Amino acid sequence: MKIRDRGIIKWQAALILPEHKAIQKEINKDYFRQVKPILDEFQVEVFENKIHTAMEFASPVKFIVWEEGVDLE
Repeated sequence: MKIRDRGIIKWQAALILPEHKAIQKEINKDYFRQVKPILDEFQVEVFENKIHTAMEFASPVKFIVWEEGVDLE
C-alpha cells in the first residue's frame, strides 16, 4: 500500500462559485480598512519641524499618506 500525499491540494475547496468569490472580496475589502487619524496641534507641529529640518539640511523625507482607509507610501 502506497501513501499518496497530495500536499496543499487536499485543503483547497473543490469548487468555488462566483458568489463565494464576491462574498470573500466584500469581506476582505473592509478588513484592512483604517480609521482616518485625527492629528492634534502637537503632532502637526512635530511634522512641520521634521519637514523644516529636512529642508534645511537637504535630508530625504518619506511621506505616508492616508487615502480612503489605506496607508499609501
